[in-house]
Amino acid sequence: MQTIATLKATPRPVRGTRAARKLRQQGLVPAIIYGHNQPNQAVAISRHDIDHIVRVQHSRMITLDLDGQQETVLIREVQWDVFGREIIHVDFQRKSAEEKVRVVVPIELRNSPKQAGGAVLDQPLHTVHVECPLGVIPEAIRVDITNLSVGHPIQVKDLPVPTGVRILEPPEAVVVQLKVPGAAAEAAAAPPGETPTAPEVIKKERKTEETEGDK
Repeated sequence: MQTIATLKATPRPVRGTRAARKLRQQGLVPAIIYGHNQPNQAVAISRHDIDHIVRVQHSRMITLDLDGQQETVLIREVQWDVFGREIIHVDFQRKSAEEKVRVVVPIELRNSPKQAGGAVLDQPLHTVHVECPLGVIPEAIRVDITNLSVGHPIQVKDLPVPTGVRILEPPEAVVVQLKVPGAAAEAAAAPPGETPTAPEVIKKERKTEETEGDK
């Protein structure tokens, strides 16, 4: 289960690009709180604190302390600068710990296959969408690949998940597998004497809770 972080916030009475720029110069980040049929609340938070929560704690659920009043929120969206280095805006959605949410959770591979036999590791899925109560969002889904072997991939249905967590991807979707180099090409080769069939050409789909220039 993810760590529940605590974050202090202060009301942000003045909005707009200029006000947001001034906040960032002070080491603060503009943010918005919305949801539960309550008015949107513009706030400012510490850049250092939110950066630590996102990068180090990897927490999605937060206890937000706003002038002594605490409420549970979900980090719904984080906006970064053009270089992807600094957080410049955050959207918080009001939630209760029992309320079900849909979020993206990373997949972490643990250990190495005991018998790779010259095959290479292929991981089609690095994240999965899950539905679960806010209070039990997993930090990550960790998969032991020690016994992974050629021809026996680990599928979504094989993933270990906590009670109350439901993965939304198809159960048969491959998460990780061992592939022998060149095997796919050999299998796809046309039998002798046959003319390969021309491949079919297949042609290739935010919330607006606040409209302001500081995002």
